[in-house]
Order: sequence, then structure tokens, then C-alpha cells
Amino acid sequence: MRANNIHFLVVITALVFTGLLVSFILADAHIVSDLSELNDMLLILANSHHSRFMDQVMLHVGNFYFWVPFYCFLLLMALAYDKIRFMRILPFVIIYLSVQSIFLFTFNNFFKHLRPLYQQYLGLQLHISSAGKGAAYGCLPAASAAVGIALFFSLYFNQRYRLLKLILFSWAALILYSRVYNGLNYPDEIFFGALMGLTLSYMSFMAYKHYLNRYYAN
Repeated sequence: MRANNIHFLVVITALVFTGLLVSFILADAHIVSDLSELNDMLLILANSHHSRFMDQVMLHVGNFYFWVPFYCFLLLMALAYDKIRFMRILPFVIIYLSVQSIFLFTFNNFFKHLRPLYQQYLGLQLHISSAGKGAAYGCLPAASAAVGIALFFSLYFNQRYRLLKLILFSWAALILYSRVYNGLNYPDEIFFGALMGLTLSYMSFMAYKHYLNRYYAN
């Protein structure tokens, strides 16, 4: 069996077991209650460590346009690594982002709920940062795509640019943390959003590898 097929089976198996585990947890009311309390506690903890300076930092961290120079730098590094491979991988990056957007749109429409800052039992305990309260309803954050981008390009760069890989995952973690700091998402939403991003990103990269092996093996 080829390595790509093995990787794909590992991902599918992991998803199945994750689904079973989540179903088991949700079936137990006591576990759900404990997890909900832990969720609120972690949210309040992250949100409570605020200051005017950090509010401004997290406001910019969560702004897509603030990172445009970083995105350009990442694209230039990918081009410098291998121009031909970059042109071949670019469609798969677009596919990943498109599929991620579709999944997020679906989840956020079917499972949307009041965000933390709009919850009566939490609203008075949370600090409203410079980012404001945001939309009243939501679920998984669009920012979860960042961790998928970090994984995708880390796999693409293979054994090179180790410092850049560290920067990529630190960047993704900072963006996701800003969502909790600003009280826009619960920690569990960040976790499941990141898990979705990692899974879809890995599967997209495996599709890219399969494409290379099939059409450019020689």
C-alpha cells in the first residue's frame, strides 16, 4: 500500500474515532456540564488578562488586512522555494480554503448560537475589548483556516525553512487566541475549528501529492 493511501486511512480513522468520542461525551449530561464549566472558565481566564495595550494588539491581530504583508512574504517564500511546484500547489491551496469556507458556512448556519459577549450569564464577567462585540450569533471562527494554512505550507516546505514553520504556527495560534481574548468565541469552538482546518488542510495536501505522483512521477 502506498504511503499516501496509508496517510489517508490514518486521517479517516482519526476522524471516525474523534466522532465516536465526541458522541460519547455529548451523550453524558455530567460530562457536558463539566466541559461547559471548563469552557467558560478558560474563556474568562483568557479575557481577564487585558490591558489597553493588549486590546490594541489583539485588535490588529484579528484584522485580516493587518497580515497582508505577511501573506505576501509567505507567497514569495513559496515561490523562492520552487516556482514550478508553487504553481502546481496553488490550486490545492485555493481548494482547501474553498472547502473550509463551505464547511464553516454550513456549521455556522446549522449550529449558530449567541456568542459569549451576548450571553447574559457571561456578559457582565467579560471585558469588551477594542475589537467590539462582533456579530451576535456564530459558531466556528473563519480564523481557524489559519492553522490549516500553517500546516499546508509546513508540509510543502518539507525539511526546509524550519524557522518559518515555527512562525507560521505561532501566527495561527496568535490569531485563534485573539478570538478568545476578545470574547468572540469559546475555547471549544477554537479547538474544533482548528481540528477542522488541520484535517481539511492535510487532506488537500495529500490530494496534491497524489496529483504529483500521478502526473509528474517521472
